Amino acid sequence: MGLPDRASFQPDAKLAAQIEAQSNPTDPNQHNEGQPIRQNLDSAGHQRSKFNTDCTKEHRNSLQCIEDNYERRETCQPFFDAYKKCRKEEHDRKMEENARMSGKTAGDGCIIS
Repeated sequence: MGLPDRASFQPDAKLAAQIEAQSNPTDPNQHNEGQPIRQNLDSAGHQRSKFNTDCTKEHRNSLQCIEDNYERRETCQPFFDAYKKCRKEEHDRKMEENARMSGKTAGDGCIIS
């Protein structure tokens, strides 16, 4: 049995999740033992890239501003700030979700001293 051709290939989110789960067993000797594996699926049920964010509008606006005002970057500072704020909020949401999925409360993460 060979690989399917591009025309007949259909991505399977459940199969992708099974493969990911098998590649990340809960071995106590691993650094990520017990960490939840987040299903990062889009509205069609396909695995999203980890590089896709919820801040695409802010990102696009900041890049457009740089293109329009390449000699005066300071005029784009409000767009940069909006993008930075969006990414921080997204990061905080993901951290809370990870804490909730692992049974911990927010702030009970790894503490480096």
